[in-house]
Amino acid sequence: MLIGFFRKSFFFQYFMLIFLAGILWAGAFVNPVLPDFDTNQYLMPGYHLVMILIGGNALISVVLAFLFVLIQAFFLNYILIRNDLVPKNTLIPAMVYILLMSHSRTLLLLHPVIISNLFLMIILFNLFKVYTKEDAYNEIFNAGFLTSLGSFFYFPFLYFILFIWMAFIVYSLYKWRDWLIPFTGLITPYIFLLTYFYWSDELFLVLDAYAGYYSTVAFIPLYLQFSLVDWIIAGIIVLLFLWSFLKLAANIQERIISIRKQYGTIFWLLFVCLLTYLGSGSYANSHLALIAMPVSIYFSYGFSNIKRKFWIELFFGILSLVILFNSLKEIIT
Repeated sequence: MLIGFFRKSFFFQYFMLIFLAGILWAGAFVNPVLPDFDTNQYLMPGYHLVMILIGGNALISVVLAFLFVLIQAFFLNYILIRNDLVPKNTLIPAMVYILLMSHSRTLLLLHPVIISNLFLMIILFNLFKVYTKEDAYNEIFNAGFLTSLGSFFYFPFLYFILFIWMAFIVYSLYKWRDWLIPFTGLITPYIFLLTYFYWSDELFLVLDAYAGYYSTVAFIPLYLQFSLVDWIIAGIIVLLFLWSFLKLAANIQERIISIRKQYGTIFWLLFVCLLTYLGSGSYANSHLALIAMPVSIYFSYGFSNIKRKFWIELFFGILSLVILFNSLKEIIT
């Protein structure tokens, strides 16, 4: 039902999608919670500044997080339509993204990843342009620069420089200049940041914060973080992802080369998201929000290219109901 309904993108579909997002976040609005994360001003200065501006108001933080999810959902929808990765006039990518970003109560707050996800989408948008331009130096620099800015809000985001270089392999870009430019973009904001802390006589505190992060980061086993409902949701998501992935793999050769390259880029994005999850430490739960974007893209392809929808609609409907229960259980039980 949801898949068929959001295959169109008229005003009513937009209204219902925002309404659906509001229902999924209703528990967070009724019982808003401030993020319980390390707001170290040296490790993640951007996120630390945001939390200062919020001033300890839990409701404002939830409203901001909700707006971030809506903006990202519609932006992702735009990116996929613009690059012909999904049919025109559809809201399936936005709908799937909102659902996946709301699948756990731990995500219904202003965690660091929810901000960095916007930077990741802009990076992907820039990288999609690289293949179609002869000298896309601006886009390449922007990708590295945005990776650096994203790490100001979620420090492990720094590792997504690997994703940029993997995209270059997909696009067959092997010139040394192409590989150096994103690194230049990456270090530029840090040069200004470290210079500021040097002038304020806080440089050694910054270095201690970096050393402290790398000395304590560790993988937290899933069973310590997931409830039974979380495991059910994860199981259904994995099944639908495998179905979508196999469907794409079976039909990818029928697509033009630019689209094949873009889906190759998305594959490596998913790979880096999963790889960096192993080093996310205490941010393990919120790090799942980074995985939501590539998984949403695969879902969107599968849902946009099915003829017999009954079983997929059934599984996705069950997933939606379980996610709804998981997000509202605090106010309905």
